[in-house]
Amino acid sequence: MKQTYLRTFSDFFYLLFISSVTYLLFVPKFGYYYDDWYLMYAAGAKGVSVFWDIFAIDRPLRALVMIPAYTLFGPNPLFYNVGAFLFRLLSGLLFLWVLRMIWAKNRRETLWMALLFLLYPGFLSQPNAIDYFCHLAGLAAGMLSIGLTIKAVQASSLQKKIWFHFFSILTGWFYLGQIEWYIGLEFFRFACVLVFVLRSDETLWVRGERFIRVSLPALLIPIVFLIWRLFFFDNKRGATDIDAQLGSLRDAPLQIFLKYIPSLVGDVFDVLFNALWIPLLRFSTGFSITDWAAVAVIILLVLAFTWAVSRVGQQAGETEENRNLRWRREVFWVGIGTIVFGLLPVILVGRSVEFKSFSRYTLIASAGAALLWPLALSYISNLKVRNALMGGLLSIALLTHYANGLVKARETETTRNFWWQVSWRAPSISPRATLITRYAIAAEEDYFTWGPANLIYHPESNHAEFVEPVLYAMVLNEDTIEQIVARESQEYSNRRSIRTYPNPRNILILTQPTPQSCVHVLDLTALELSSSIDERLKTIAPYSEADQIDLAAPFRTPPAIPFGSEPAHDWCYYYQKAAYARQSGNWDAVLQLGGEARSLGYTASDQIEWMPFLQAYALADDLPRVKEIASFMDLDLIAKTRHVQL
Repeated sequence: MKQTYLRTFSDFFYLLFISSVTYLLFVPKFGYYYDDWYLMYAAGAKGVSVFWDIFAIDRPLRALVMIPAYTLFGPNPLFYNVGAFLFRLLSGLLFLWVLRMIWAKNRRETLWMALLFLLYPGFLSQPNAIDYFCHLAGLAAGMLSIGLTIKAVQASSLQKKIWFHFFSILTGWFYLGQIEWYIGLEFFRFACVLVFVLRSDETLWVRGERFIRVSLPALLIPIVFLIWRLFFFDNKRGATDIDAQLGSLRDAPLQIFLKYIPSLVGDVFDVLFNALWIPLLRFSTGFSITDWAAVAVIILLVLAFTWAVSRVGQQAGETEENRNLRWRREVFWVGIGTIVFGLLPVILVGRSVEFKSFSRYTLIASAGAALLWPLALSYISNLKVRNALMGGLLSIALLTHYANGLVKARETETTRNFWWQVSWRAPSISPRATLITRYAIAAEEDYFTWGPANLIYHPESNHAEFVEPVLYAMVLNEDTIEQIVARESQEYSNRRSIRTYPNPRNILILTQPTPQSCVHVLDLTALELSSSIDERLKTIAPYSEADQIDLAAPFRTPPAIPFGSEPAHDWCYYYQKAAYARQSGNWDAVLQLGGEARSLGYTASDQIEWMPFLQAYALADDLPRVKEIASFMDLDLIAKTRHVQL
């Protein structure tokens, strides 16, 4: 008994150590991503009750997670990342608990399965902890629900069975209420029950009857959820409206299934094989020697720890037992079925696995992949070779998550730097201005821009009863360009109860043409366009109104959460202050800033950033400095500007 507890503690500590090294390294450097911007802005503007309104349209039970989370963590992304990690760890531990109840003699394989599920390299949204907090809480609840169902089946007393089933049903409804397409996890539940039941020596008929009988309480989980979701809940979001999306399936089921078979096969291949190399190949581009050296040390440390745990297991008497055909057959069918049914709810509503934007759709299916990879290794008789291949899988997972974390940390730094520069340039931005941004982080949704802008300048809601940002935004695309050029009227948008009124006639463009450039505020009265500017901006640049910047207002300091501490005052700081001083007509300040920047050895990476200083020296009749600056620049670029007089 003491040895069993020692092995259990060893397994727990092993999973804790490996997952901590994998997921927590860059956590202090993570910020807001994607939907985090509007979630945190809305909660800050109207309080935690706003989550009821935000999630009411498609997943109302997510409010049960986000309300206590925001109450505890506030807007701090660090706490959400730690909490999301704990849910991820808990889901792995509960997965191991379930596997040990089914395949108790295969301790090494089940530990590997839990480890690979915990570190699955195809799920890349872990750093996006605020928005995915509910996803990971739901995953842990789902694994807990399945474990409780197995305990109910195994329980000898009726009282224990009732209590296990009761809590299993509650946690089952809870996890499905977080994410409806998690329903594919129900296959794993009933497959585990079936494996347990089929092992008895009874006749096949008796075993079948017993499976139906012991499964009946658990059937309440998917059946009641689907009845509520299809017949009672009023879904107002097309992307999650199961009834609307499955209408064609009811009308022509055979044709629809045949249509989706290629997508299903492709996604199964993605989950099992492509997840091992595509994310790593995409993320590792641009790694420096220092980056590779750091991750190499981490991998060596993890592999050494894995070897030590393996040695402890061998010394504890762990053997190569139970490597029979039956065990492998059980794992194979449960694994394949979990992948297929984990993907089917996604496929049937027209979605698909895509590692860049939709890696979340691998999350349920990853449990099946985690079963099949160690199963394949179990056919290798040489333990050293098997351990080496397992080390290779572990190294791939570590490399992928390290690269993903590094990319996300740099993305946070880029975003923070952009908005700090905006705060140096613009004391305030007039209410109801419509912003358009272009920089290293693509603004795929309007709230990627109005979220940070409002958190800096107008964190309050513009309306007393609902969330209405003070500043609006438009996404830079062809439709936006057409609206601006055509001078179309103001629009109305209601996204998850957050109302905005973007106005194509009232725009302000903020652009960072290259990662080395500073942020440029485009001004229709003095067009200065970088040679590296996005071609689309050239069309709408003459409509950007820099007078949306309130020059008389006091400067706003971006809040430390989520913008971090103020960056060092390098060239871009002096450029932004000089651009502000020029717009204010304070040419003496421009000259002073230019002198300070020059004395510190700062210089522009983007030629257009010399323009405020060039104009100031021209107006001051400082011909030597004008010639000096002009020598840094393309004379054709100078000639294209509207205001410089030499």
